Formats: sequence, structure tokens, C-alpha cells
Amino acid sequence: HLQQKLEELLDLDNDKMKQVLTPEEMARIAGGFGATDESIANLLNEAMQRDIMDEKNGPGHKLQDLVNEGLAFALRANDYHTSRQMLILYTLVASKRHDTTESKPLLEHSPSSSSNNWRDAEKNMENEGGKEKKMFRDERTLGFIAKPPPPPLDTDRLRSATNSDGLLAVLGAAQVLRAMQDGSAKRRVKESIDSIEEWIESGEQSVAFRVASWRDQRAAQGDLKIAMENDSNFMAFVSNKAISNRKKFAKQLRDAAAVTDFDSLMVLKSIHSVAAQMRSPCLRLELLQYILGLDNRYSVAHVTRSVELAATCLNLSENDDNNLLK
Repeated sequence: HLQQKLEELLDLDNDKMKQVLTPEEMARIAGGFGATDESIANLLNEAMQRDIMDEKNGPGHKLQDLVNEGLAFALRANDYHTSRQMLILYTLVASKRHDTTESKPLLEHSPSSSSNNWRDAEKNMENEGGKEKKMFRDERTLGFIAKPPPPPLDTDRLRSATNSDGLLAVLGAAQVLRAMQDGSAKRRVKESIDSIEEWIESGEQSVAFRVASWRDQRAAQGDLKIAMENDSNFMAFVSNKAISNRKKFAKQLRDAAAVTDFDSLMVLKSIHSVAAQMRSPCLRLELLQYILGLDNRYSVAHVTRSVELAATCLNLSENDDNNLLK
């Protein structure tokens, strides 16, 4: 299916198309029907160049506007591959703004060769030990992510466009990058640590408080359809298991806050590690959703996939050997 889709992609660099369509219309077509990597990258790069030229009048947002349009139409078309393509190419193009020269080409002239590496990474996403998981095991990669996340996309507008697992991962990755870029993740970590430590203090003093907390969580799972992996374990609340789990979670958050400013791959590694150790979380998952700005549809698996895709975007934007940036 993916190979057939790649062969049917539109070329937005077509002169006739450029004569009759605005950039916004081309972004919508790219999102709704699919377009080649090179032509989308060129469309986005032209928008970024216009933003740079207009900087004297204030920060430009033409690039973000185009990607918001393209992503909205890809999500409405229920197209995982195109929405993921748009997010990755947006990150790559936005990262060029931090280079010393803006004139070098974004992609090689051959779209097929230039796109091989990130499309190979896409194929590996569902395989154990794929690119995303491997990057978190390789400590050497963590210190080389110097470029910041791209300017935030309008994920609030896109939030209700899908419930598909794959598309939730793409939307979640865009939101994770937004939370890193605008500083909200860093602010919310401190609030989350305070909240969980307050619960621990009350929970250590009263079994009744822990049972009431379990009952409230069960009600929330039913009423709000919170995306828990499993129902909250009653015995974990009666015993000290819930307390020990939350103490460990608070320590993980404090450790993450101590080693990162929440704007690099290091924070994604920390969150990925936290999510990997969750079995039947309730409050912990809610706080993780809150920190990243994700809604209650995001289970641990959804959070993990979102973080992995966000890490892929950052990794590709920094890696000069990926044949996407020259």
C-alpha cells in the first residue's frame, strides 16, 4: 500500500499547478492526496524564506500556517503516512533556519534517494529494536541534539480530527514538540511533582484516602473514558504499592528536571523510560498526559509512540548523514 502511494504522489513543483493554486491550497492538496517529499519541502522552504524576509515586521508564521493546513487535511483523510511525512519535513525545514546559510538545498535532486532514510525509519517503527527505540539506547546521540524543536503547531485545532491510533501518534508527536518548544512541559513538571508528593503524604497517613482515590480513579476511567492500559488495581491502593510506584515516578520526574531544560532529546529519553516502566498507571499517566499536553485518549502506548516519533523528528533534523539535509 505504501509503495503504491509513493508512486502516486503529486508533484507540487508542477508549473501549471503553481500558476493556479495558492501555497495554502497546495498544502491542503498535499495533506489530502499526498505529494512528493521534495515538492513539499520546497513549498515549506519558500514559506520559511518569506517568514525570514518579513521578520522586520514581527515573527512570521507562514510556515506554521501551511503545515497546520496540510496536517488538518491529512488527519481528515485518515492518512497516517502523509501526516507523518508532513511533520517530519516540517521539522527538517524549520531546523534549516538555525543554519548559517539558508541557500543550500533542502533535499537532493532525486526524491527517491533523498527520502530513503526516513522512510526506512518508518518501516522500522513497528519492529522491535527499530530506529526510535535504538536511539534511546545509544547514549552518544543524546549530547548532539543542538537544534531546538520547531515552532509550535496549532494542535488545539487538530485535536478533534482523529481517533486513529497511528494518527494520534502523529498528533501527539506534534504536541510533544510544542510542549518542549514553548516551555509548558518544563513548567508542568514542577506542578506534577508537587501534586504527586501531596498525594503521597496523604496516602501514607490514611488507607481510607487511598481507597477513596482508587474509587475516584475508577469513576474517572468510566465517565471520561480515560485511556488506561488496565483498570486500577484495588490491592495496589490498599497495600503500599501505589505509594511506592508514585514515589518512584516523582523521583524520575525530579531526575529528568535536573538534567535537561526539556527542549532536547534527553527529555524524550527520560519520558520514554518512565512510560516503559508503567504497568497499570492511573495518576501517573494523567500527570504524564498533563506534562506533555496530551488529552485522555492517550494510553501509555500512545504516549510512547508519540515520544518516539518526536525523537525521530529531532534526530533527523540534527543528523547531517541522513541525505535529507545537505
